[in-house]
Amino acid sequence: MEPISVTALSFTEYAMSGQRGRISIVTEQRSIYLATDPWPCGFYNPMRNAMRRAANSTDPDAELDRAVESAHLNGQERAFLELREGFMPWLRTTRATGVPVAPTRWRAGDLVLKVRPHLGLRLPDGSLGAVLVYMKEAPMSQEAANVGLRILEQTMTDTLPGATALVLDARRGRAFRMAKRTNRTKLDALIAAEAAGYVVHWRMSA
Repeated sequence: MEPISVTALSFTEYAMSGQRGRISIVTEQRSIYLATDPWPCGFYNPMRNAMRRAANSTDPDAELDRAVESAHLNGQERAFLELREGFMPWLRTTRATGVPVAPTRWRAGDLVLKVRPHLGLRLPDGSLGAVLVYMKEAPMSQEAANVGLRILEQTMTDTLPGATALVLDARRGRAFRMAKRTNRTKLDALIAAEAAGYVVHWRMSA
């Protein structure tokens, strides 16, 4: 069978969905990835693009305001307003500027993850951050963020060498980092199991 390919963030959302919600979330994701209509997949794209521009703009608020003004899909305006209110205070606190990131892929069994940090940042001390930006309404947890963080860590030499991995819950302006005490061996085993489960759920929902 052909491998299944989704984004690292889609897989992270699967990991945070809980046992009961996993089949439904994979069914939803499968319908989006295989759809001929690109609009559902692009719901958050105007805001993602605005966040990238904001990191290098002299007027970052205006970049996000334009994204809000462009909202025309059902529920998009409210979502974009909440994202603006969470993201802008966080960006101002970081005092970071944007840097380019590169795409890559990461594979676990029959699951291939497309990995490209939504933001590459250079902080005032010269350090780098590679950020997956989570935009949905349900809050992100540290446990779920660890999945995305570990995938970023394992692909960092390709996407933004030397950077620290971050997962940003944009609506709440909360950035997750990997805790020093995290047992990466156990986390890798968990991710492998989650990847196998994703493949099973995807194929069962066909």
